[in-house]
This record gives sequence, structure tokens and C-alpha cells, in this order.
Amino acid sequence: MIILFANQKGGVGKSTLSVLFSNYLSLAKNKPVKVYDMDFQRSLYNKAQAAEVIDNEPLYPVEAAELSQFTSIQKKASNQVSIIDLAGKMDDDELVPVFRKSDLILCPFSYDEYSVSSTIEFSFVILKINPKAKIIFIPNRVRSSVKYETMKSVQAALKNFGVVTNSITERIDFQRITTYDIPANIIEVIEPVFESIYNEYIDPAWHKTNT
Repeated sequence: MIILFANQKGGVGKSTLSVLFSNYLSLAKNKPVKVYDMDFQRSLYNKAQAAEVIDNEPLYPVEAAELSQFTSIQKKASNQVSIIDLAGKMDDDELVPVFRKSDLILCPFSYDEYSVSSTIEFSFVILKINPKAKIIFIPNRVRSSVKYETMKSVQAALKNFGVVTNSITERIDFQRITTYDIPANIIEVIEPVFESIYNEYIDPAWHKTNT
């Protein structure tokens, strides 16, 4: 199974949620996971390397990869959950097979105007490439102290392209996550969102593939 964390808008938490979701699948669901870091910054790959330096064994392998490697990644994905953290761009023809052949696209976004417009534009392109794409929008870095007056209208617009999950609130300790653990105070924030995604999309697909 191939899961993308993708959005053309940078700074919405793709890499952070990629790590948290990979940790969650590995620790809470005991699923074999491999992460492919296709972002230019290589933040996931560097985080995994840093964990090894201080003698902490990561829960799963993290590989720095290029879009051109997608075909080989796809061939290895039948018996594991392959999570790909994509760069925030849409101007590469090699993205076309990635969006066509992936099983699930998790799209973090923020409720600010630029993030929402970029996310809608991104989703429109995805569905032009793959009308059957399953896009899951994750409102991320939502501040509990802020009243988002456009929240309902934004959710209504995004539901034209996919499903919108519950929000993940902004937490300063998200910046300190690792590839080998999830602190208890973070689990309580992410679990409702991740559990719903797992039960609705990943668990049924996993059983279908492995039976």
C-alpha cells in the first residue's frame, strides 16, 4: 500500500505528520512501514540518521528517494505500508504516475487563505490526473484559541475533492518528534484523526491485499 503526504503548499506539516503517522502505524498497529523521503529538505531522512547516531533504532527504514524511483517503490509495496513524503511542487511530469498509482493521498493544510487556495488548486490537478484518487484533508496546526470564521465554508469546498478529518491542534512539541517514539501527550492529539484514517482506509485495504 502506498500513502502520500502531499500538498503543493509548503509549511503545512507534511513531514511532521509523515513521521507521526509512520510511528503510529508501527507502534499502535504493528504494521510493516517504510518511509521514502522525496522532499528536497530531506528532513525525515536526516531525522532518522540523527536517531541512529544517538543509538536509537528507528521503528522503520527511511530512505532518501527521487520521483524516478517510484516504479521500483511500487513493486515493493504489496507487503508493507510505503509512506512517501513529497516535495511541495506540481511542475514535474514524474509526479503523474505517483498520483495515479498511489492508494491514498493525505493532504495536510492550514485554514489561512493562501493554504486553502493552494490546497484546492492542488486537489483539482490531482483529480484531473487521477479521477479516482482518494484524498484525505487533514486540518493541521489549528489554534484552539482562534475562531476560524471560514472553517465551514473551507470544509464544504474541500469535500468536493475528498474527505476532511477532524483537526490536529498546533503543538510546540511536534517539533521534537523522532522516528522511534510518540510521546503520550502527542498521541492524544493525533490518535482520533489517525485512527479514523486507519479504520476507514488502511485496515480494509490491508486485509484485501493480504488475503
